[in-house]
Amino acid sequence: MAKLKQRKDGRYQKSITDPKTGKRIFFYGSSEREINKKILEYTKKAEQGKKFAEIADEWWTEVYDNLASQTLRGYRPAYARAVQELGNAFVKDITPRDMSAIFKGMALQGYTRKTIANQRIIYNQIFDYAVVNGEIQFNPCASVKIPPNAKKSTIVKPATPEDEKRILSSNNPWLFPLFALLTGLRKQEILALQWKDIDFDENIISVTKAIEHVGQTPHIKSTKTESGVREVPLLDMLKNRILREKGRPDAYIFSSDGGKTPLTENQFERKYKKYCTEVGIICSSRQLRHSYATVAVEEDIAPKDLQNALGHADISTTMNVYAAARKKSIEKVAKKLNSRYAEINVSDVV
Repeated sequence: MAKLKQRKDGRYQKSITDPKTGKRIFFYGSSEREINKKILEYTKKAEQGKKFAEIADEWWTEVYDNLASQTLRGYRPAYARAVQELGNAFVKDITPRDMSAIFKGMALQGYTRKTIANQRIIYNQIFDYAVVNGEIQFNPCASVKIPPNAKKSTIVKPATPEDEKRILSSNNPWLFPLFALLTGLRKQEILALQWKDIDFDENIISVTKAIEHVGQTPHIKSTKTESGVREVPLLDMLKNRILREKGRPDAYIFSSDGGKTPLTENQFERKYKKYCTEVGIICSSRQLRHSYATVAVEEDIAPKDLQNALGHADISTTMNVYAAARKKSIEKVAKKLNSRYAEINVSDVV
């Protein structure tokens, strides 16, 4: 135990070495008893470590500004669930058994495999942060698997052929649905586009940013992933429609104030709902992105090229999400091969 020293101001002081950081920690009081009480409280708290909520908040503060808008949208509910579930637990007391029980509980509550996987990503990142900062020795979530009984995510279907035809033939002045159908861009990427992002000579749309709505206020952020920064073709049908609407380079294409700012979430929802009513469609903007992918697969676009066009970081996402389109492609292959082999007269073969 460190020696008790009396300062010139009459107070007493003692110091100890923090076992975690190796730094000297000084304690002050009017008596040795008061100082010893403070040291005991500090030591006890140091042994317990931080609560999960404290670690989670530190991690969230560190990563928040670097998260793309779409990633942030998916992380928020998972982060909130994690803090609600484990917030008051001391992080060093959380075990792999605890994490397994949490994921099993989510599966029983009907959460999809994709949602549980996303939740697991959040827990892993928070616990890894705790390991790096000396709060725990190992990540209790690292070896825990997603329960096999978790239900599979429902694949979003493309728009119906009828909805696609109505959009392609509509003279409605609001061009967002046509844009989504003919580019395959995400809603947040389309709303962030400015006229300078479109090269009408080379027929290329440059995707470099996305919208994040904080409340009703739109903010420009980076794309979902590094692969989200890409160039997509400007198809002739879309080019012919938007050329007449072309504005100044720095103006946002979809705006309600002359291009100064992008649409707010409410403004977009009102416009989209009005468009659906006037044109007679029922599909979501996300389904139009899937329509683009479906048509690309049916037209034999290579998976890698489609991955690049859609801005997927992992090609497995491309292949898994558009399984229905692949089925149609397989049927197309079967039809061609059946036709080819039908031409062979087996009786002529010796």
